[in-house]
Amino acid sequence: MNFLGIGSGLDLSTMLDGLVRVATEPKVQQLGQKEAEVRGSISGLGTLSSLLGDFKDAADDLKSSSLYNQRTAEVTQPSGGDVLTATADTDAVTGSYDVSVEALALGTKGYTTQINSDHTADLGKTDTLNFSVPDGSKTAFSISITADMSLEEIRDAVNSADDNFGVAVNVVDGRLVYESSVTGSAANKELQVSSTGGDADFNIATYTQNAQQAHIKVDGIDVYGDDNVFDTEVSGLTITATKADPGVAATIDVGLDTASVKTKIEGFADAYNKLRSGMNELKGTFDDDGNFTPGQLSSDPIVRNLESVLGGLLTQQVSGAASGMDTLYAVGLDIQSDGTVAVDSSRLDSALANNFDDLDELFTGTNGLGTVTSDQLDGYLGFTGIIQGKEDSYNDIISDLEAQYEAHARYIENYQKTLQQQFTALDSTIAQLNATGASLGAQLSALSNIGSSSN
Repeated sequence: MNFLGIGSGLDLSTMLDGLVRVATEPKVQQLGQKEAEVRGSISGLGTLSSLLGDFKDAADDLKSSSLYNQRTAEVTQPSGGDVLTATADTDAVTGSYDVSVEALALGTKGYTTQINSDHTADLGKTDTLNFSVPDGSKTAFSISITADMSLEEIRDAVNSADDNFGVAVNVVDGRLVYESSVTGSAANKELQVSSTGGDADFNIATYTQNAQQAHIKVDGIDVYGDDNVFDTEVSGLTITATKADPGVAATIDVGLDTASVKTKIEGFADAYNKLRSGMNELKGTFDDDGNFTPGQLSSDPIVRNLESVLGGLLTQQVSGAASGMDTLYAVGLDIQSDGTVAVDSSRLDSALANNFDDLDELFTGTNGLGTVTSDQLDGYLGFTGIIQGKEDSYNDIISDLEAQYEAHARYIENYQKTLQQQFTALDSTIAQLNATGASLGAQLSALSNIGSSSN
């Protein structure tokens, strides 16, 4: 192509390029516009799927019966400071409990006689040091003492033993100081230290703290435990003693967990409003002057279908729910003119305070709003859902457009070759004509000169 026009003197390369461009661009622009629209629709479906997924999660939260069985445990501590913490599970009975911490569970503390004032000197002792508790609840462990070990090396050997069940050792004034994390009745949980070789230097000579059980009083009833966590002694409650203050009670008030339910209902409304806002963007928007900007799903009916489905879901009356507590309106959710939901907090608080037992029927079960909403959204989400089906269809269109691109590229390639052949022939023909014209001109000029000479 770079040599086209050499023979004719015409700018045939530019002419060829122009013809190819005229044949190429309209089709490419058409295919490109269509591809952009389809890819925009796929992106829009992804946005819609994400918003629907968040709304479904909110519906799933409300459809779980366990949400309405939760209990709270609020602790009023005594004036002397915090003495315990408490949590309640679904078995807890609502009511008030007075609990005092009479004693905390303790482990053994004690030390040996003075063995060597030099903590780093070799002791010259060979023995095996054994650690255990009487009730056998912990697997005994041992360390070997060699003649070249110091007090600090014995300390380190005990503390780093792989099978150490909770014994910490330090060295103070030439003595080994033992502390056990095993708490409970002294008769069963006292730390036992003995040497296989019978060297009494390593045994506990003085106990500074004996193992003991934790002791609390619940409404005057004595309750004991091997550690500071009472998770079975009081049905439905887990009480953790943190400080002993004998005879001084904290108050545990067990009630319905209305706050969690309120949070979930508000979360449901919030997720729905985000979904509706996103759907409006996907349909397209109008500016203040009434000019319309298309959204990614302007040409897809899925958004309008969803609006209809969602409107039916949120305005339905739940069959089997308590009379007067069978709609979202009953729990303070009002449908606005733009399709969004507003939460009337005072009405929601009233429903939580006065009709809490009815909320389970409103949201859970086969006909519950949470269940029905979740089931409906399942039809749109997932590998076999409506959205995936539409994405597959759009991807088929993309594949078809790619095939059209390739077919058009082959057509243009052949068209360009044909034009190049034609222009090459034209260039050659014009060059020949030019050469013939030049020759004839020269001959005519010569004839003219002959005639002038004979005159």
